[in-house]
Amino acid sequence: MNGRTATRAELRQLAGLARARERRLAGECLVEGATLLGEALAAALAPRVVVIAESLADRHGDLLDRAHAAGATVLWAPAGDLSKEADRDHGPPLLAALPLPPAGLLSDLPAAAPALVAVLCGLQDPGNVGTLLRSARAFGASLCVTLPGTADVWGPKVIRSSAGAVFAMPCLAVDDLESLLGATDLRPVAALPPEPASPVESAGRSPDAPSPEGQSPERPLPERCLLLLGHETRGLSSVSGVPAVTVPQVPGVDSLNVAMAGSILMADWYRALST
Repeated sequence: MNGRTATRAELRQLAGLARARERRLAGECLVEGATLLGEALAAALAPRVVVIAESLADRHGDLLDRAHAAGATVLWAPAGDLSKEADRDHGPPLLAALPLPPAGLLSDLPAAAPALVAVLCGLQDPGNVGTLLRSARAFGASLCVTLPGTADVWGPKVIRSSAGAVFAMPCLAVDDLESLLGATDLRPVAALPPEPASPVESAGRSPDAPSPEGQSPERPLPERCLLLLGHETRGLSSVSGVPAVTVPQVPGVDSLNVAMAGSILMADWYRALST
């Protein structure tokens, strides 16, 4: 495939997409590496431009042909220049600018059928956000909703942590939880860490008995569920009338982080529908 060398300005523009403000202005996100570019193309998303180390062009010829067929401009650059412009040390020798997909819509949720929406309530850690996006896709969620304070789903660290799942998972940012609760008929459930208990207390409690604060280890989640996942350290502020669910665990062990707990709950939801 014919191409030209990327200019320094074009490389700087790509690198700028690592910053949220630049993403908003450009309406694009940064894709790093051949694997993530392949995931974007598999989700029928067309990059605007792809820049690859010229020494690797032959190795990824099929991928570049697919990107070019989707409308991308393919450019070359020295591998060292690309590594310096990536969002991390020793970045991959391929970068791409991808127009942001349209936001998901609550109106697109299936009506009167099983549906799961993961609501990320102020989750600041990009790794946790990316992991939850990956799990949401794996376990059949219809939508991921983010509340203010949550890491940008189109940030490079989130995209990497999601292993590209964000390209296939509809995402929607909303301003507040109350308006979300009023806009859907899905049953909200708040994921909370288990209440601390001594081994004696835990041994005397039935596995199906609710915890002292009304939290219940009963699962699976409702078939039509709005799963609320709170901040990694502050937790989820109480929401009036919303039941809570926990992931039971051995007493005396630190609670699971939100990515692991949320993934377990979503896996239980999917397993219940599949059996």
